[in-house]
Amino acid sequence: MLKKIIVVATLLLSTLTHAQSTRGQAYTLDDCIAIALQKHQSLRVSDAQLAMAEALHDQAMSSYWPRVSIEANASRADQDRTFTAKGDFALPPTLGGATVPLDIKMKLFDRDVVAGSINATYPIFTGLKRPAMIGQAEKGVMIAEQGRRKSSLEVVRDVKKYFYGAQLALQMEQLASDTLERFKALEDLTERLYQNGSLKVRKTDYLRTKTTTALTRSMLHEAEYSRQLAHEALGNAMGQSWDAEYRLVETEMPKALTAELKELVEAALQFNPDVQQLKLAVQASDHGITAAQSGYYPMIGIKASAHTLWNDYKDGLFNEDNKDGWNIGIGMEWELFSGFETKGKVDHAEAMKKKLESQTILLDQGMALQVKQQFLRIRSSGKQIEDTEAAFGFARENRKLNSRAYQQEMVETKDVIEAQLVESFTQGAYYRSRYALEIGLASLEYLIGHNIEKIATQ
Repeated sequence: MLKKIIVVATLLLSTLTHAQSTRGQAYTLDDCIAIALQKHQSLRVSDAQLAMAEALHDQAMSSYWPRVSIEANASRADQDRTFTAKGDFALPPTLGGATVPLDIKMKLFDRDVVAGSINATYPIFTGLKRPAMIGQAEKGVMIAEQGRRKSSLEVVRDVKKYFYGAQLALQMEQLASDTLERFKALEDLTERLYQNGSLKVRKTDYLRTKTTTALTRSMLHEAEYSRQLAHEALGNAMGQSWDAEYRLVETEMPKALTAELKELVEAALQFNPDVQQLKLAVQASDHGITAAQSGYYPMIGIKASAHTLWNDYKDGLFNEDNKDGWNIGIGMEWELFSGFETKGKVDHAEAMKKKLESQTILLDQGMALQVKQQFLRIRSSGKQIEDTEAAFGFARENRKLNSRAYQQEMVETKDVIEAQLVESFTQGAYYRSRYALEIGLASLEYLIGHNIEKIATQ
């Protein structure tokens, strides 16, 4: 008999082990975050935006290099090009001073012309527009870097939110399953007492336990559905395929928040990517003002070129002396009046800076309010965890006492049912309080843009 029991137990254990292995790999919270940071498509978008900003910076830096171009063209005219001169030509007094009639026609060049040149230009002075544009491009790269960092923080926050939600759903499903098992046991006990002619257990008690068991079974189905949805939501946040199988490793109780509210607010104003992006935008607006003011100054540059010409006619305009050549010069362009266009650009840039500065103040105030809200939420959740944990201990002891007393017919059926429900309610309240704490910490860490534990140790 013992041998049969051992064989059955071994088969059952191997079946359970196989069932566990087919559910996929077990993932911790850190595993889920690492997978999401590798696969989430929002990070690819941020990478592209950063690459675009770096390309714009390269374009701005190109203004420090000369512009070199090559030109080549070939043309055919309807006929050879000639020069005609008609009139009177006066001889100098030393030759008698006579007037000689002039009527000449000479060929300048053949109708087929091929020309090639290489040209170079280099700006010497741009009215500070060049460094201003480069400064704007540099700030654009830094803003894109903060955007990439924000995307990473959003991915981490979402993964934590869905991971904790899946963990809560799994706990509530297990709680519903345990509650159902206890009510099944109570239903069986009530049925035996009723059928054995107990004086305290009536048919209404038996029907009450049947109803409670049925309702609990319905709640278990709902908990299973919620757990499946939470699991799929986590997989989507991780960038997993819809049919990926994995299990979650339960996290430990989060550590208590030791940082003060003032420290958290200061950290958010220092590390939050939205705040940093707006500060960088204000700095970029200074360069925008400088770029607009450059319209008040002249533009000075150097231009050089070298050319060569090909023509079948070796005399005339394209002779051996001037068919090849080069030139270099310096030029200036100064727009003295543009219909107040430059003034309008400067006013617009200055107004943009004032707008960004006002938005910075509003964002700082709003950020401080959000941090305070999460701080109060975390503190409230911490107290609720202590209270619900204590209440759960009392409720569990009360349920055990009522269950033993009910077996001796010392308490009524409704007292046992109430004790069972109170225990399940307090245990569920404990799980929800822990979930609220975990979500609060994740939201606070996202707002701050920095690890909370590091803030406490700084």
